[in-house]
Amino acid sequence: MKLFTIYYDDEILDLINRLKPDVIVIDAPLSLPKGRCCLEKDCKCAVGGHFRQAERDIRQYGRVLPLTFMGMKMLTLRGVKLSNEIKKQYMVLESHPHTTLKILKFKDPYSGLNQYFNISSEATEHELDGGILALTGLFYLKNCYNELGDPEEGTIVLPTDEKCLDILNEFFK
Repeated sequence: MKLFTIYYDDEILDLINRLKPDVIVIDAPLSLPKGRCCLEKDCKCAVGGHFRQAERDIRQYGRVLPLTFMGMKMLTLRGVKLSNEIKKQYMVLESHPHTTLKILKFKDPYSGLNQYFNISSEATEHELDGGILALTGLFYLKNCYNELGDPEEGTIVLPTDEKCLDILNEFFK
């Protein structure tokens, strides 16, 4: 597994088009809550709420920030825009790497990934999250996943449990 950082949407799209992956997993909200046209607090759509069903469902694993929180708002708007472009040609899933870590019972992303791959000790937090998302995509393709939320509103895909790691053990035999 090679982990690296790219920053710009056009670089991301170029890489995707070169690699042509079976699935792309993104750590960002890829849709707005039902009834919302935007995430502005003063918009008439604001009565639609700050969370999608997916965020309400994922709370069983820990807290999540509301999509109207400034940092989440920026992440959500970029995620929606980028995923809409990618979805024209590829399957795109939303996931949450920190929840995946909990489900897989990894102490941390570096030691968890390093059990299966030779991960550089210089890998950044975001690169490690990307590695965890890659595993989530594999688990999805191997039908070892749960989908939280409402498909009409947007879902979050997570591994079913730590037994999904058996897929990696089989893969590396």
